[in-house]
Amino acid sequence: MPSQPELGGAAPSDQTARTQPLAMKASLDHYLEGLFADLSARPLCDRPSVLLSGAVRCGKTKLASALAARAGYVHLRTDRIRNATYLDSPPAARRRAVKYLYRRILLRFPAGVLLEGTALTDAPCDLPLWAAARGIPFFAIGYSTGTAEQKCADLLAYRAENRCWTRHNKSDADMLKFARRLIARSREIRAFCAAHDLPYYDLESSQFEAEHSRILADIEMRLAAQGRAASTKRAIWERVKFWRF
Repeated sequence: MPSQPELGGAAPSDQTARTQPLAMKASLDHYLEGLFADLSARPLCDRPSVLLSGAVRCGKTKLASALAARAGYVHLRTDRIRNATYLDSPPAARRRAVKYLYRRILLRFPAGVLLEGTALTDAPCDLPLWAAARGIPFFAIGYSTGTAEQKCADLLAYRAENRCWTRHNKSDADMLKFARRLIARSREIRAFCAAHDLPYYDLESSQFEAEHSRILADIEMRLAAQGRAASTKRAIWERVKFWRF
């Protein structure tokens, strides 16, 4: 049985420092107990679980929902997990919680789950590498090309005709600064993926729907190829075992 990741950090200096991580771990374990019971009661596909991340406001949730519906995954959103667990925690505790929660989910459900959200690439960005080493694919999307002005115009045009959370908390003037941050964060994620040979997709925001269809098709193709490769390895191993034993 795989060992569980540790939540603790550096040696505590006093009683308060000792009890806070323990209290948080108990709270996270309680949340995971309910989540695991819910997932265990659902019909899960036998495909390896998937991670999908990237910059905010690039349609990750929409893409994940489509992939989950077509492939039979259970779609878990990291923003909902965050809001139910570590939202109000200080930064160091948040980082420990992210590492602990998502590793435990993937250890318990290495197949059938699609984890989606920005938390998967928050610093320190080691979860995609940890997952890839265990055969769990990772994909990222973002807006790393074009100008902030162009991106801002595309975002404003999209939210004028579609539901978008930025409508409630960002004015038109705020959106230009927001577009600059989106591009900068997307470039960071693109560089990380390039350094570790992980799939990254740039989304052309002026063609939002068509781009999502393109990216979804490519992810499905990659997952199918990975499945065929895994089947071939299993078949070879079965033949080796037959002739050895």
